[in-house]
Amino acid sequence: MEVQLIRPQGYCGGVKHAIEIALKAKEENKDKKIYILGMLVHNQHVINDLNNNGIITLLGDEIEEINSLNPGDVLIFTAHGHDAKYDEIAKNKGLIIYDATCPVVKNIMKLIKEKTDGNHQVIYIGQRGHKETNAALSISDKVSLYDTKLLINYQFITDNSPIVINQTTLNYFEIQNIYNDIKKHFSGAIILGEICNATRLRQQAIANIEKDSDLILIVGDVKSSNTNKLFDIAKKMYPNTDSYLVSSIDDVKKINLKDKKKAAISSGASTPEFIVEEIYNYLSTL
Repeated sequence: MEVQLIRPQGYCGGVKHAIEIALKAKEENKDKKIYILGMLVHNQHVINDLNNNGIITLLGDEIEEINSLNPGDVLIFTAHGHDAKYDEIAKNKGLIIYDATCPVVKNIMKLIKEKTDGNHQVIYIGQRGHKETNAALSISDKVSLYDTKLLINYQFITDNSPIVINQTTLNYFEIQNIYNDIKKHFSGAIILGEICNATRLRQQAIANIEKDSDLILIVGDVKSSNTNKLFDIAKKMYPNTDSYLVSSIDDVKKINLKDKKKAAISSGASTPEFIVEEIYNYLSTL
């Protein structure tokens, strides 16, 4: 089978940063218990590797998980950001804190605080329940969520020039429609949102899939927002091509590949490169 590898591939800067922080926390606290509040990044392969290194992922209610730890334990906040009040809770508990928040996300959270402190309201475009969205909403009651599925109740916005900021992993091609919708209601709205480069470049690269491909594989975790957006874009751009979201070579082997002659492979920003290489090598031998 002919296989086209759609680049970029491998970890984005934010994922690399988060993994480095987690490993640093382990190295600097060899005699302590190390925990991560939620999935460090949304990829189970990464979580399994961290667990094998003695870095335990906590997946229950976040406040309950923090309170269940002992003074002197190490707590790592994930790459996606976290509720602003968690820092204080963890400090009061006597935990050693490491913040693995993606630098791009951290800058956005800083920007939201600056704008809300400056008497602006913020319209935050994001997915309800996503950790990055939760972090943004926790900063101020002046932040209103424009849910990508449920939209927004504009009655809560009294600022004639609200600041518009968005989750970093949304669909680059669709968010312009949301900006336009907001502008219809608030012509003075100030659009500051930006899809992070790693997400945007991967989404734009989907357009480079060769048109005669009869198989598209998006490699990543089903919990990964940016991976799911790649999958959605691939299905919309190539409705007549079989597209699959796969997390490993085992998933690929379950697909009926009979008569498939040309495949394209893209992957999410938190997908380990070795997973993609395994899939590429497997398909290349068919």
